[in-house]
Amino acid sequence: MVFPFVARSFLTSVVLFLFFGLSSCKPAAERLYADANAEIKKGHYRIALDLLERSSEIAKDSNIKYRYLSEAGRLARFEIQDYERAIRIYRRIILQSEDVEQRLRAQEAISEIYLENLQNYNMALKELQILEPLLHDNEKKEKVKLRIAQTLYLTGNFQQAMEEIKVSLKFSEKEKLNFLKIKAQVLVAQKKYKEALAEYEKILQADEKFFATENLFIAASVVYEENEEYAEALAYLDKYQEQIPDKAYLELRYKRLQERMVNKPLFKGRRK
Repeated sequence: MVFPFVARSFLTSVVLFLFFGLSSCKPAAERLYADANAEIKKGHYRIALDLLERSSEIAKDSNIKYRYLSEAGRLARFEIQDYERAIRIYRRIILQSEDVEQRLRAQEAISEIYLENLQNYNMALKELQILEPLLHDNEKKEKVKLRIAQTLYLTGNFQQAMEEIKVSLKFSEKEKLNFLKIKAQVLVAQKKYKEALAEYEKILQADEKFFATENLFIAASVVYEENEEYAEALAYLDKYQEQIPDKAYLELRYKRLQERMVNKPLFKGRRK
């Protein structure tokens, strides 16, 4: 019987034609994107990054174009750690995407790269100050204002940092303790030790768990040390030793303070 064989052959040809025909009709950008995902699964991140950028360049749909580019930025930042390339990718999104959320996420990513990855605090400050007024979500805005205060402190702009903290504390909800922590750090940098200790005491009274988690018992003892009040620093550590989990480091602090106290000028037990 020839006809059943011919019929089966015809049906097979049709199926193959439809499969390969439809595959070939798939947009080139989608094919490149699929290839990129395949390379990601193999751990070939640099190849995948090139494919994602190429797929973005030829994609017709704007949302798809910048979604592919966002994924390229993520790969460059987290997998390859090519931060300069990641920044270039995110800047393209900011300049070209019509989607407000895509642009905001890209701006946020750039500020994080400068702050956390490159530790270029001057550039981080600049990017954060661009980002902050664009945000409408109060929680996100508060976090960005906290980062602005941090970068002002890290760049030595202590007075501006204090002004930022003062304004932020009026409206702060979730980040209040972190603002107070930075305020104490700024006061130490300004050598206003008594005021710094007062801020640490506010934090301790507000949330002892936060105080311990942030290692502020040690930080407060350092303030006493910076002011050459070694006996007071030792007394502080004695008082709160049970709340300090790192006993090895606590012991080192004790030894350092005792050594400095013995060698302090005019101390009656000073070595000759």
